[in-house]
Amino acid sequence: MDRQELTAVVLDLLEKETGETYEQLEDSTSLREGLNLDSLDMAGLVLHIESHFSVQIETELLESIETVGDLLTMLEGKIADTRSRKAA
Repeated sequence: MDRQELTAVVLDLLEKETGETYEQLEDSTSLREGLNLDSLDMAGLVLHIESHFSVQIETELLESIETVGDLLTMLEGKIADTRSRKAA
């Protein structure tokens, strides 16, 4: 899955979580200020992401995620780790 496809999936999950419609997600967009996500929105989004991609996102990682790009980069790494474990 390339970054564009990943962005589309995260956008869909975000819209399901918040009930809002977003035109597009830019890597530089702040999750809290740009998308107006509060801690409950973030928790719900993370649960959707974990379920959809079968990954576990540690709390420590979440604390360093401020933008859409941070989230996508972290998720790309998690997906790659999951695939490499399945291949081994």
